[in-house]
Amino acid sequence: MNLTKGGSVLSQKLKKLIETHDNLAIAVAWASAGTEVYKVLIKNQKKIKRAVIGTHFYQTHPVVLENFIGNNNVRFILQPQGVFHPKVYLFWSKNSWDMLIGSANLTAAALDKNSELMLHLTTADTHEDIHSQIQIQIEEYWKQAEIITSESVSTYRALWNAQQPALKRVSGAYSGITTSKPPVHTKIMSMSWRSFYNAVQQDPYHGFNERCELLDLVREAFKKASSFAKMNIGIRKTIAGLPNDFNEHWGWFGSMKGAGYFHKAVNENNLHLSAALDFIPLDGAVGHEHYDSYIKEYKKAFPKIGYGIGTSSRLLALKRPDYFVCLDSKNMDLLCRDLGIKQTGMNYERYWDDVVLRILDSVWWNEPKPSDEKAMRVWLGRAAMLDAIFYRP
Repeated sequence: MNLTKGGSVLSQKLKKLIETHDNLAIAVAWASAGTEVYKVLIKNQKKIKRAVIGTHFYQTHPVVLENFIGNNNVRFILQPQGVFHPKVYLFWSKNSWDMLIGSANLTAAALDKNSELMLHLTTADTHEDIHSQIQIQIEEYWKQAEIITSESVSTYRALWNAQQPALKRVSGAYSGITTSKPPVHTKIMSMSWRSFYNAVQQDPYHGFNERCELLDLVREAFKKASSFAKMNIGIRKTIAGLPNDFNEHWGWFGSMKGAGYFHKAVNENNLHLSAALDFIPLDGAVGHEHYDSYIKEYKKAFPKIGYGIGTSSRLLALKRPDYFVCLDSKNMDLLCRDLGIKQTGMNYERYWDDVVLRILDSVWWNEPKPSDEKAMRVWLGRAAMLDAIFYRP
């Protein structure tokens, strides 16, 4: 009897036991396809007498289900009562057996970076009846599980695909890259609504009331005008963060004064800017499909030079200040540092994945609409108001 850790040590041991013994039975909460262990298992699947694999939280890869369509020996728990959570691997031949039981699922994470611990029992151990007890228990799991069908795989894959963004966000990997700073360690994501509300009112560089008034002004402009292109030049420049005589606070929430080609596009009323903003709904939820359509159209305004996150996020932040913050040179350093993300290489896709999605997962952002009028003004512009916290001249 000995202890086995996860990672490569566990991977090598599982591969060896699969190849050495004549029979095997497993019960795991989740399984991944594509690992070296999984490849060996597929190669030796005739040895599988009983296998039960859970699917709760959509952690099991659809390919695993697909590989065992119609296989009576390999069944899946599709509708668990509670969470199906065992992790046991049993191997046996005529005169010997090995068993691993502990924390590791048959997943890529368990066989790579996870901290896992497994107890390895063998024929030489004094627990003579543990082998048969585990075999009986796996048989009980097997009776509760289902043979997978093509229809079940199709349904599961669709649901699995839909859940992947949320699962990645739970693990901290918003853009596919897990940062060294988990959400719980960020100041802003874990901030309560009361703390956030107090923080934006303590803006040391701009006026709180004037910020609210600017957002109110722009919100009314979008409600009254059928499009950005139909607005007068003063309000367009104010929304774009460009110098003008219409509103003295045009530079708040991100000044775009130095963006020459952007200035030219706004002055000339480039219709691609207006068409891009039309993809962002004025009310209701904003999804990635809206943002993606916005970016595709926005790029058409600058076919030769291109523009980055500063100008694109400025327009977004003024149309939907509840979802977007203008990311510019005055707030990017502190904001990215707090979120634990890199400033370098910030592009359109990373802005959505690394910034917007983290905002949407923040405690204060998910506060229900307050009844107090002053608090509601902040709530309606809560993402853009991050500038009040992270702005440094």
